Amino acid sequence: MRQERASIYGLIACQGDSLTYGSRDPDGMSYPLYLGRLLSEKHHQTWVTVNLAVARDGWVEIWRRNYHELLSLPEAREVCLWAGTNDAKQNRSLDQTLVACEAVLDQCRAAGRFVYLATLPGKNGFGAPLEPWSMNEMIEKLNHAYRRIAEGRGLGLVDLSSIPREHFVDGIHLTQAGNLWVAERFAAAIEARR
Repeated sequence: MRQERASIYGLIACQGDSLTYGSRDPDGMSYPLYLGRLLSEKHHQTWVTVNLAVARDGWVEIWRRNYHELLSLPEAREVCLWAGTNDAKQNRSLDQTLVACEAVLDQCRAAGRFVYLATLPGKNGFGAPLEPWSMNEMIEKLNHAYRRIAEGRGLGLVDLSSIPREHFVDGIHLTQAGNLWVAERFAAAIEARR
């Protein structure tokens, strides 16, 4: 029996690092997987997400492949971007990190894609000490810049800076409940735009 192809209501490309990839999840789950399912179930439509994330990547690594990946997915009119943790962890220059971030956003614009840009939670929760981590200072600066960039470019801003502590596995990566929490925030931003 031949199966007919379902018509896709929405195809969303998800770019990022290990947080988007779903590292540390025992079942290989990730927020993009939950995002597609949430939208499909809630709206009784077929929503497809494509997880293009690579663990350990920062903005410049995403820039190297982003445009080609977007062109390979012409139906994906929206992009979820969540990155910068590795830039902060590797103590990269804030100015150069933002140059690479803006270059990725330029690629998205040139490819005709709408972007949902997410803020970062920083090191938090189980496995993270109670005193602040030095990388969190950079993350705070990145989040401030992301808010400014999103407003200036007319992007959808997804605030993920307050992920509850119990949703962290190791101070950075998320539990399945954490991935679902993130997916719900991206879904709300997508629904608000439509």
